[in-house]
Amino acid sequence: MHIIGSKGSTTKEFLKAVNPKIALIGVGEDNKFEHPSNEIIERLELAKCVIYRTDIIGEIKIKIKNKHITCN
Repeated sequence: MHIIGSKGSTTKEFLKAVNPKIALIGVGEDNKFEHPSNEIIERLELAKCVIYRTDIIGEIKIKIKNKHITCN
């Protein structure tokens, strides 16, 4: 997992090296920095990450059991 926000926080090189499956984005609705940037969302989608955003779904809960991760 990697914390994301500004357009420079998650480079294509980083995504290629880490190959994340899940992206958690903790951000307030209508924040003044306009995070996450559309650029980051596009990079994550191209990397086939499942994206969870607190500004859209609220609190994110992570459960890890037998090396299996679920978020809701």
